[in-house]
Amino acid sequence: MGIEIADTGVQIIIDKEKCRYSMYDPTGCKKCLQVCSACVIATRPATKRDFTIPKEQRVDPAIWILVTPWPDYCTACGNCIKVCEYDAIDVMVDNKSLKKRLKEGLA
Repeated sequence: MGIEIADTGVQIIIDKEKCRYSMYDPTGCKKCLQVCSACVIATRPATKRDFTIPKEQRVDPAIWILVTPWPDYCTACGNCIKVCEYDAIDVMVDNKSLKKRLKEGLA
């Protein structure tokens, strides 16, 4: 149900200041992960893991963030924008804001 995507492609922008994603907090938001049928949003630790530490001594990172490693698979459906209560996501399609188009009723 997305919009036409030309050669310039898609860029997914997640404002890390606004985003309230939390892997460990049950009250933390995970809605964009749940609605993205293309699975272009993923998670990773906020800081790089130190793999020089022996495996049995490593601890699981406490802070995780959202990343978008596969923007080429985005269908520009806008579901992630619609469910984000914190206005933290925008999808740029051919250098135009999908969030703005949704607010104006153009998408």
